[in-house]
Amino acid sequence: MERRDFVKQISALAGWSILSSTDSQSNAAEATYPAYENNLRDRLWMWGHDPGVYDGPKGVYNIPLSAPMSMAEGIKSMGIPNVCVIRGGTLDEEYRKQFKDVKRVAWNLSGGSNQSYYALKEYVFKLRDVMPNLIGYYLDDFFHIGGAPKVEKSGEVQPAPASLSLNEMKKLHEETVAYKRRLDLAVVLYTHQLSASIKPVMQYVDVVSLWIWSGSDIQRIEANFQKYRSLVPDKPTLLGIYMWDLGGKKELSKDFMARQLDYAHRLYKEGRIEGLIFHCTPLCNKGLAAVDYARQWIARHGNEGR
Repeated sequence: MERRDFVKQISALAGWSILSSTDSQSNAAEATYPAYENNLRDRLWMWGHDPGVYDGPKGVYNIPLSAPMSMAEGIKSMGIPNVCVIRGGTLDEEYRKQFKDVKRVAWNLSGGSNQSYYALKEYVFKLRDVMPNLIGYYLDDFFHIGGAPKVEKSGEVQPAPASLSLNEMKKLHEETVAYKRRLDLAVVLYTHQLSASIKPVMQYVDVVSLWIWSGSDIQRIEANFQKYRSLVPDKPTLLGIYMWDLGGKKELSKDFMARQLDYAHRLYKEGRIEGLIFHCTPLCNKGLAAVDYARQWIARHGNEGR
């Protein structure tokens, strides 16, 4: 999910008039969004990418090309009600119309760099006023951990290198809390980044999206989740579910998908996670075995409560 290839190129675009006065008639600021229902389907999300970003002959992950499918079309095809809009740039109202009937939307606020954060921040903050179903925003590819955490002489572990400094995170948290309706500030975390150096940031985070980057890590899914909870014991967590092996740059097997979902199902039933995020919308119409299995699994378990 190293999506920095395109988001690092984001530039702060002028012309915030795209968030037009006609948009503002939605009274989004007064919206009070309902809590999750007691069924699994209501807690399912999908990672949304525009078609052509990662698939096709020029893609870095060997994902085959298929007919274009929007994010809204992708989640509908899977029976998933919620979407994380992960893309750069400032989109006009016409683009955003696809999300009008989506139950919950979370929007990308950073794509793995400080530059992308400041390029997107003003636009995403203005979306809060015009999208009543916008319930939060994501700091994608947030941590930049390359080795063992640094330790101060006092024995304290330094915060992990990240897209935002600790002071910037504190300010973002304060700005989020101060807004007239409460949105969630969420970060992406990978299992290979699990170290004490992530802990200082977590005081400013509402939701964590936890992902296994490499298909080989499925063998350590239980140990990694336990390690995660030892570091982050109390944050609502959405478990990332891959439908393509991005680390291995190859198709995900049906057996791998079944193992991911069996474990996720157990965590959900035990109340240890809030829900799941499936990656990603462009995969939904490629005839992939893992995707078809996931779709059938959702249909089978979607109405289950805790």
